[in-house]
Amino acid sequence: MAVLIDANVIISFLIRSEKTEEAKRLLERVEEPVLSMNIIEEIVYVGLSLIYGVRGFKLREKIAEGICEEAERFLNTLASFLDEYDIKIVSIPKNFDEMLRIVKEYRLLPNDALIVATCKHHGISKIATFDEDFKRVDFLDVLEIEG
Repeated sequence: MAVLIDANVIISFLIRSEKTEEAKRLLERVEEPVLSMNIIEEIVYVGLSLIYGVRGFKLREKIAEGICEEAERFLNTLASFLDEYDIKIVSIPKNFDEMLRIVKEYRLLPNDALIVATCKHHGISKIATFDEDFKRVDFLDVLEIEG
């Protein structure tokens, strides 16, 4: 069964943190990992923000100066990870109204609402995430960490 992997799990797996071991255990449980491009964008943005220690326009300035070695390693590791884990990339739905409905109904941030809309669009009922907000979505099962 397909399981959508949230950005926070992959970031925790790729960049050492207090959640790295939990991310590994979650990923071990997923047989058919799925991502969408908005999740990949979030992984890259957050990863680069952590590496450079800045966000927004400051991050854009840092990247414009050139990609540092640590950022280059992160991007290459992400590409290898997607390939090694045979992660399927699914399209996001084009129905803007559905995303807005999900924002309102489940009280989610827009990117999380887009993730939920993507799950609904593709019939995905499980998500691997550390984000408690997804537990408010009645048709999604949040994958729990075992033992």
